[in-house]
Amino acid sequence: MAHLKKSQLIACLILLVGATTLAGCSSSKGTLDKTAADNSQHETSLQRVLRTGKIRCSYLLYSYYFQKDPNSGKLSGIFYDVMEEIGRRSDLKIDWVEEVGFQNIFPGLNANRCDVFCGGLWPNATRAKAALFTRPVFYSAITAWCRPDDNRFSKDLSTINSPSFKIATIDGAMEDLIARADFPLAKRESLPELSPFVQNLLNVVGKKADVTFAEPMVVSEFLANNPNKLKQIAPDKPLRIFGNSLAVKLEESGLKEFLDVALEEIVNDGQLDKILAKYKLNKGTVYPLARPYQLPPSAN
Repeated sequence: MAHLKKSQLIACLILLVGATTLAGCSSSKGTLDKTAADNSQHETSLQRVLRTGKIRCSYLLYSYYFQKDPNSGKLSGIFYDVMEEIGRRSDLKIDWVEEVGFQNIFPGLNANRCDVFCGGLWPNATRAKAALFTRPVFYSAITAWCRPDDNRFSKDLSTINSPSFKIATIDGAMEDLIARADFPLAKRESLPELSPFVQNLLNVVGKKADVTFAEPMVVSEFLANNPNKLKQIAPDKPLRIFGNSLAVKLEESGLKEFLDVALEEIVNDGQLDKILAKYKLNKGTVYPLARPYQLPPSAN
């Protein structure tokens, strides 16, 4: 270094400082990139919804709950209308990203392919281990159905629990869970998870199965086109009564609370009644929510 001229020494120092500065900038940029990535990884579903301005929904095709026109692809149904109303009121876009079967509902949520399962689902203890459920939108009763001329089950539903009988089910659906839990000795005429539910009813009518379990709302649509093809067994003894809810990932309580508030709003101001009336459901097919308040007595 002693042999370097003064001008050469100054040039070397400038290069050294510049290299150090660039290294520092590179290190700082790497830290910022890592911080941004970490923040993205820890972003909750609600934070993502608010940042992007949209709720990504999965759905399942199931009679009045959710329908899709096979020609145009247009979506409709009670829960389609409910979610679009939530989007309108909260100024959020509803993005219908994925059609699923019963067994793909929770894997889709856990894989972050969607934020909410928006098709309406009946919560139970098993499903509650896989997702958080919102307050119900309305309630449904699940009863047993058979052919009109079949009187083998009229007196006692426990008769179904026999290897002599077949229950029409779809893999992972509620009638499948009921069959396994309540009637384990009975055989099952089982369909893959994406099968249309109406096929269960057709399997009973066609004598491939003896009974199936369904809510009256779904069967009433079938009977409108196929009168007197099925009868309800013990209508006063439902096998299950469930609320119809939306579902989010287990850890996404913030998104659940947002949806609960939105659902409460459309229930209390009567918008849900208008949505249900739009589909002209038969009396007794839906159990509406009791109002959580009492109007003051009239001044008169």
